[in-house]
Amino acid sequence: MGLFTAALLCGAFGLAACSSSSDSSVSTPANGGTSTATGGTSSGGMTAAGGASAGAATLGGSGPVAGGGSGGAQAAGGSAGSAGGSAGGAGGSAGGTGGAGGKQTACNFASGLNVAWVKFANDVPNPDLATFDTIFKNTHDAGGRVVRWWFHTNGTVTPGYGADGKALAITQSHIDGVKAILASAHKAGIGLVISLWSFDMLQDNAGAAHTNNQALLENDDNRQAYIDRYLTPLVTALKGTPGLYSYEIFNEPEGMGPKGWATYRTTEAAIQKTVNWCAAAIHAADPNVLVTNGAVTFDYCSNVSGKTNYYSDAQLRQVGGKQNGTLDYYEVHYYTANGSSNSAFTRSAADWGLDKKLVMGEFAAADTDGVMKDDLGKYLYEHGYNGGWAWSYDADWPWPAEQGPLQTLFAAHADVGNCPVTP
Repeated sequence: MGLFTAALLCGAFGLAACSSSSDSSVSTPANGGTSTATGGTSSGGMTAAGGASAGAATLGGSGPVAGGGSGGAQAAGGSAGSAGGSAGGAGGSAGGTGGAGGKQTACNFASGLNVAWVKFANDVPNPDLATFDTIFKNTHDAGGRVVRWWFHTNGTVTPGYGADGKALAITQSHIDGVKAILASAHKAGIGLVISLWSFDMLQDNAGAAHTNNQALLENDDNRQAYIDRYLTPLVTALKGTPGLYSYEIFNEPEGMGPKGWATYRTTEAAIQKTVNWCAAAIHAADPNVLVTNGAVTFDYCSNVSGKTNYYSDAQLRQVGGKQNGTLDYYEVHYYTANGSSNSAFTRSAADWGLDKKLVMGEFAAADTDGVMKDDLGKYLYEHGYNGGWAWSYDADWPWPAEQGPLQTLFAAHADVGNCPVTP
């Protein structure tokens, strides 16, 4: 999640305990449950499920929203009569990304939301499929077709490291866990974006894993070990699996960059090189699948007005050296705390001067910069963006906050139901 300030969260949700520092990553239990967050998704790091309207989802497990369990994930308003119908509704089911048909095409508009986890960093190898089933069904019934989900997150469970500090070989249980989530998504007509890593890999919530995570980012041998032992076998095993829309290398890696907010820091070059190498490995293992990266703001993914696009083909190739280690579409996040110069809700996509399709991968499911909450997706669609994934089903603005924007967009532009596009 983006660069929230603690003051913004306190003001928006009236949390009893708020950090005064924007560098904190420790979340506050938001609904009186017994589970405490194992890590934050933003620089403020707090969650606000307690501010949800009656009937909003509260997910169990070790993630930042305690209590509830899978039974509590059914939101008020349900799915009856909502846009898109049942999982067999408009657009059909989400297809795979591979096969003889060639490279998958990024959707004209990928409408959806962030989950981003059910159990922070711990959805694999044993995913809570009942909860995922509910999330995917509710999203599809409202008109959404894509869900962004975080995998390794901070590296405390997957990929796993050996005594030498390098990634362990992937186990079948990890592959099976991801396949089970993909099967759940496909059953509901949803395409899944698998976000591999987050800036949390250099947060204190990563514990001892942060040392191995940093070596993966900065040491060529360690990075290659992760690719050879874990990433390439994973992508190979998932090639052509129905329900897979895209891989994302990082969630907001700038948080662990020189100007970031993570506990520990690395260099922009290390981030770019890891994006380049991982993207190249994914493209080599599955030439048909889409790859992206989640930039925290346009400051890092545009060349207009003094900004720098660190993820252009030229930049990634120059730093990482791998010609096929590029992105298939750009993904950028925006919250009002990031400053008006980064707002997607006062500008058209063309204003950012980018050379590829552009998805807004995170934004608050709330009134933003004069755009009413239920019109957010419609605004992005009508201003040339290629997708919008509101934050988040189970944190900060929990379901059903995302339901209205998805329904309004689907009602105005039913073609979003045709996503994902498959060969």
